[in-house]
Amino acid sequence: MNKPSKFCLVLLFLIFACDNEPDSDLITWQKNWNKWQSMEMAQYTYKFYAVCECIDEWTREVQVSVRNDSVISVLFTNDNLPPKNLKISDWHTINSLFNLSKTVIEEAAQYEIQYDNTYGNPKKIFIDWDKEMVDDEATFFITDVEN
Repeated sequence: MNKPSKFCLVLLFLIFACDNEPDSDLITWQKNWNKWQSMEMAQYTYKFYAVCECIDEWTREVQVSVRNDSVISVLFTNDNLPPKNLKISDWHTINSLFNLSKTVIEEAAQYEIQYDNTYGNPKKIFIDWDKEMVDDEATFFITDVEN
């Protein structure tokens, strides 16, 4: 085999080996988890909403306040009122969003996770648990994290 042919084989191997495999996504997850942990934020707020076939309160944007890894308040951003159907325990801390995103990487049929450049927190989590099932997809948006 001549040198160009060997080069082409190696190049093809590298191209196919560099797709978006869960192992590489877990490495990215870990790097962002480490960045988030290094911030040592005991108290923070963030905005959240979901795009899904789910309860309306998940699809309206809320501001979530967290202290010592517990959600302490959730208020809709458009009227500053709390949700009526969902309890505070139904909402996520950034740590629990990291836990969710790790489970998504390990178990979902299809997913996309984007991370914030400043804090490392997930800023978008798209989940399709089962490609054969209709309406099980959800996308979570996390924005405006503030200490």
